[in-house]
Amino acid sequence: MSDPCSPAGSLRVAECRRGSTGTSSHAGVTCGRRVQGQGRDELPSAASSFEKACTIGLAPPWEQGSRCRVSGIEVGGCVEPRPVAPWACRRQPRLPPLTRTGDGTGPNGIPTIARGSVPPNLTSTIALERSSMNNQANAELPDAILRHHWSWDSGLCGPAQDWATWTSDQVGGVQEFVPGVGGGLALRFDGFTTWLERPSGPALSSGSFTVTAWVAPGAWPWNLAPLVDMAPGQGEGFHLSLDSTGRAVFAVALDGAMVTLRTPEPLALSVWSHLAGTYEADRGLRLLLDGVVVAEIAHAGAFHPAPDGSVVIGRSRTPLKGTGSTRPASHLAIPNYLDALLDEVTIWDGARRDDVVAQEVAVAARPVPKLPARKLPVGPGGRGTFGAFYTRLEYYDAWDRRWRVGDHPDVVVRFDDEDFRFVFWRGTNYIPCWVSAEGIWYTNEFNETWGNGATGCAEPMSDKHCAYSHVRIIESNEARCVIHWRYALVDVMGVRPRKDPVTGWTDFSDEIYTIYPDGTGTRAVTLHSSQPLEAHEFQESILVLGPGQTPHDVIGPDALTMANMAGEEHTYSWADGPPPVIDKPDRCNIQLTNIRSDTRPFVVVPDGPCLTRDLRRSDRPVFPPYTAEIQPGQLLPWWNHWPTSELPSDGRWAEGADRASHASLVSGLEWADHAVTPTSRTRVHLHGLTRNRARDLVPMARSWLNPPLLDVQTPGVTSRRYEALERAYVLDCGDGIAELSLRVEASRGSPLVNLALVVRNWRGSQSPSVWMDGNAVPPGADCRIALRETLSSRDLLLWLRIRSEVPVALVLGSASNA
Repeated sequence: MSDPCSPAGSLRVAECRRGSTGTSSHAGVTCGRRVQGQGRDELPSAASSFEKACTIGLAPPWEQGSRCRVSGIEVGGCVEPRPVAPWACRRQPRLPPLTRTGDGTGPNGIPTIARGSVPPNLTSTIALERSSMNNQANAELPDAILRHHWSWDSGLCGPAQDWATWTSDQVGGVQEFVPGVGGGLALRFDGFTTWLERPSGPALSSGSFTVTAWVAPGAWPWNLAPLVDMAPGQGEGFHLSLDSTGRAVFAVALDGAMVTLRTPEPLALSVWSHLAGTYEADRGLRLLLDGVVVAEIAHAGAFHPAPDGSVVIGRSRTPLKGTGSTRPASHLAIPNYLDALLDEVTIWDGARRDDVVAQEVAVAARPVPKLPARKLPVGPGGRGTFGAFYTRLEYYDAWDRRWRVGDHPDVVVRFDDEDFRFVFWRGTNYIPCWVSAEGIWYTNEFNETWGNGATGCAEPMSDKHCAYSHVRIIESNEARCVIHWRYALVDVMGVRPRKDPVTGWTDFSDEIYTIYPDGTGTRAVTLHSSQPLEAHEFQESILVLGPGQTPHDVIGPDALTMANMAGEEHTYSWADGPPPVIDKPDRCNIQLTNIRSDTRPFVVVPDGPCLTRDLRRSDRPVFPPYTAEIQPGQLLPWWNHWPTSELPSDGRWAEGADRASHASLVSGLEWADHAVTPTSRTRVHLHGLTRNRARDLVPMARSWLNPPLLDVQTPGVTSRRYEALERAYVLDCGDGIAELSLRVEASRGSPLVNLALVVRNWRGSQSPSVWMDGNAVPPGADCRIALRETLSSRDLLLWLRIRSEVPVALVLGSASNA
């Protein structure tokens, strides 16, 4: 008699046949030996136990053959033939024992098939059962029949075995198998691509049912994402899902309407939870979490199963808008994917007993869920060589592989005397952020506009794939770094507003960041627009939060301290809500954000008059607090449509700390323009991280806003100026100079704080000596010299750590001129 389980079949493991041993023609495939008459395979090395009873009369070509270890994977069992090369997979299923069940029947003659009902064209029973499920099956109610069971233990990339129907379902997207509950495998649903769909199948027929699943969430979905969905329409079937707050949802169609239960609290992230939803006609609905009933409702309606029996796992059947929209018009629907580990999904025709479910949960071995850590990336920890560096910052694997970029898409500025950094990362759409040593991120935002063709906000936040947002290093040396960030103002629809009817150009912005070794620098923002004076935003004080962080974690109620040029300061509290205005002390122009860190972000702007976005004139800078969109119980407005999100939205309230998010304190800061043309508008401010109090920043602010005069005593210097855009003195030297002697006329009103000097067309030594007030200043942390080669000249750059309110004499070149 021929092997009743051998197919005419096409799966390549069929080359391992009954009785074969050794290595097949496929590299890495080792066959076991079929033990005659015992209904099991013997593997050539220690492997998980697997037993099966296979009787005569299998009409379809089920694959049995010998169990094989394929590239470290044990593959076997009766599976439907598919043209899949299982050795392309890299995970290793470890199946708990499966045992024969005697005569293959349970109470009242119902077949006891732990992995499913008997296919209708079998002429005799196949008993495939986990040993742990023997007792469970015998303890079930007489009419509880296992209709579907996905355990992922086959570990095959592509197909997923439903052990109850002997059907292989195709899994779409990226698949990763990890240790699951009870010693087998779980499937990781990556939140972007992984899902399973069966277009049709047998409908539930008993009028009662139970659905169960083990789940370990990585993050909560934007809207409902099904663990298992047999509800193709609103008035039929059921689904067991996670919602956007992390709660489990069990919904059943009764009398044509969906009746819904939810767990009272969110499921814990990165923790295995067991869910079971049961409907009985005489009891109604109940939802169990880890074997305990947490929600129930008595309902006398009749269950309406979906007639086509279709099943979807891991993805919403139709695109759904994310919940919590602040601007519905710019909040688009997308398929909602499950971001979780999923294991042991079962659907029973007939209701299971709650005590049996609870017993299963109590004895199940739960490994630590293998979910990757999700921390906003900053590169290597600790202090490092000062400079700007191209790199590829990695967040977590499922997110990283979405990006179609090369090896150096991001830029990080490191400092040698502080463990903070300045980061341009594609996860923030290159919106640059200061990151403290404690891992608290802060940004001063970007240009933003509204209307004129835009739906909602037009801003780089909405450029989800960085189609228009780019960063490059202009210079990086011992004395300073200069980074250029360019972006378009674009909405979530991909529309760029304010299109010039003649040129076809829309709004773009160039931001130049000049960063010095002391952790301070300038941000020079140039908006290119045919309407540069129309409503545009230039600054917003934003806290950027990683998964697990809330606004309360990174900032306290006394969130902001303001100071003016007289050294007066005032701290604003958000304890009773945001302040209605920020106008103290008088003519304040220095902002210090009081994050929970040893170093805190600051902003300094000119204290003179300005033009606001509504074309009003103000005699001082304006710091509007962000008072809108604050949810009950929150200190600040808190959203998670950015960063890292691909959700097409420019406003979604965060419902928890499961994802990266952000919160704002000040929005729409207005200050004096540096330059305006018919097609551009430039503003500049100081920024950085500091250990100082707000009033202690006044000398630095004075040195920038009212810099001391420079008396150059060396001939050949054709022009000299203080460049506020760079926070540096720039000297043009015509045909070039080899030595330089100058005097900085510092005073209390015009102090000298950390001198930056650019000497264009330097002809002298590559490492000139530096003398200050007749004393040699050795190169090192407080005196940094660099040469910059340009297309037309070689320039000398000097950065000197100094604080002085009296004149300072400086010589560069030789000691003889000191």
